[in-house]
Amino acid sequence: MSDPHAHIPQRPRPTATDWLLVAINTAFVAAGIVILPREPAGGIVTLAFFGSCLAVSVATVWRKLRYRRFTAERIDVAGGVPIRPSRTFLPLLGGWLAILGVVLFWFGGGVGPIFQAIAVIIAVAGIGTLLLALTGFATAGYLQFDPDALTIAQRRWAARIPWDDIVRVQEGEYQSNPMLLVTVADPAELEIVPANARDLAMHDIARTGRLMGADFAVMTWHYGIALPVLAETVARYVNDAPARAELRPRLPQRI
Repeated sequence: MSDPHAHIPQRPRPTATDWLLVAINTAFVAAGIVILPREPAGGIVTLAFFGSCLAVSVATVWRKLRYRRFTAERIDVAGGVPIRPSRTFLPLLGGWLAILGVVLFWFGGGVGPIFQAIAVIIAVAGIGTLLLALTGFATAGYLQFDPDALTIAQRRWAARIPWDDIVRVQEGEYQSNPMLLVTVADPAELEIVPANARDLAMHDIARTGRLMGADFAVMTWHYGIALPVLAETVARYVNDAPARAELRPRLPQRI
């Protein structure tokens, strides 16, 4: 790729559905405020549920607007250093879902057993997410930039991808989650660490290919990195071979 921006399709604008969800959730939040004095339980349930939905829908619109305005003349990254997932996002998400589920269950008894069952599912999902995050199970894996390769690591395996083997870098989305999509020339030629996890890695890579149309999909919020930043960074080192020298680990300065 000669153009360092050739991998970036036109970034999506917020869709009509995105704006409609913002409007619907705003209307329900307003209704919850109105009914709160007369029916506290119903108002709390409405505000808790649709307030959460409103936060998600507004965040989606804001993210798309912000990403469309993103430009960068130069992006650098420390080479030879594993970039680990965020240790705060998943615990916060799990905690919020757990609290939301408890609130919906406690105050939603008058809505009916089906609603309370949904509340229990939300609470259990939140508690599960919180436990997986606190134990490190859900925050395993890392990214690493080296002069010769990009490493994308999962919980049980890591793939070292030579820069020259990357044929396409794209910005994508899956269920409103921003995803960095990386396609390589031949996944079977990649170095997998540890070697005995190759079969598992090939299975996972093939599954990602069927689902996302790319060999690797990195959920960028998992790392606390904006998708355009990560996409532009990877693209820079794919397209600019001399720039890869910057990724040599820096020696500590003598005092």
